[in-house]
Amino acid sequence: MQFLVLAAVFISVLAVLVGLYAFVNRRSLTVAAATRARLAAEGGGGVSALTLLKAEDAASDLPFLNRVLSGREWTDEINRQLRRAGASLTPGAFLLMTTIGAVAGMMLGNRLGPAGMVVGGTLGGAFPYLWLRLRQKRRITQFEEQLPDAIDMLVSAMKSGYSFHSATSFLGQELTPPLGPEFARVYDEQRLGIDARTALLNFQERVGSVDIKMFVTALLIQRETGGNLSEVLNRTGEMMRERMAVKGHLRTLTAEATYSARILALLPLIIFVAMMYIVPDFSRSFVDSRIGQLMLVGATASVIIGYMIMMKIADVDF
Repeated sequence: MQFLVLAAVFISVLAVLVGLYAFVNRRSLTVAAATRARLAAEGGGGVSALTLLKAEDAASDLPFLNRVLSGREWTDEINRQLRRAGASLTPGAFLLMTTIGAVAGMMLGNRLGPAGMVVGGTLGGAFPYLWLRLRQKRRITQFEEQLPDAIDMLVSAMKSGYSFHSATSFLGQELTPPLGPEFARVYDEQRLGIDARTALLNFQERVGSVDIKMFVTALLIQRETGGNLSEVLNRTGEMMRERMAVKGHLRTLTAEATYSARILALLPLIIFVAMMYIVPDFSRSFVDSRIGQLMLVGATASVIIGYMIMMKIADVDF
């Protein structure tokens, strides 16, 4: 019952904060929505133009928080990580999510005493960062799956008479997200006066993928030394397909360790919840006594550390 009350309080406070934010920034949100609709209606580069506008977003939509966060290195790093994850959040909104998660974790861990509040606050504050890493990993996987076919399309377009600059526009129109809008942005940056080298390096920085880095490096070397660009890109695409096949084989070999880590991490929680229903008097002694609370906190920390170690063992850098 207490958990339901805490959850209801958390949801109510979150709803009030979102409502206040929408009310305070109703004018700027209306203008942004109208601009987004106008850019989408233009067609042929509207998505990339919107991406270019969002690249210079403020650190926060709140003026006071924007003044506090703007110009700081760690704010720029958070913004870079958000862009790599494809998230439309500002650094200020992400920090607000982290604060709310930490407060919610402390409220949930309050029953276990001060140690439970510390562990709960740490886990709640770390949740947004874990979500961000998972989104980045998923997005990079999507890029790597699309890139070999995109290279084939690029080579075909150039053989058909397109210049590299025009071919990037063609890819931006034909490819689905997330790779299509990134090629469209490369085209728009060059169209606005940025040289091709800088546009490609920006592309590499935004994505953060090894395969994208290989693709950009091959293009830059060819621009410096000359040679047959189509042949270079064909070999690069073949190498990427071979890397994807090897990575799939590695995932198969490490699947046992990965699923073992997940099962072993969930097993103590499942057993504890089952014991709470089967023998509530026995389990209540852990929750009510100080030594039991410390044992629960220590067990939670041990499970988290063990899970991280096993996942690190299963993560083969390739």
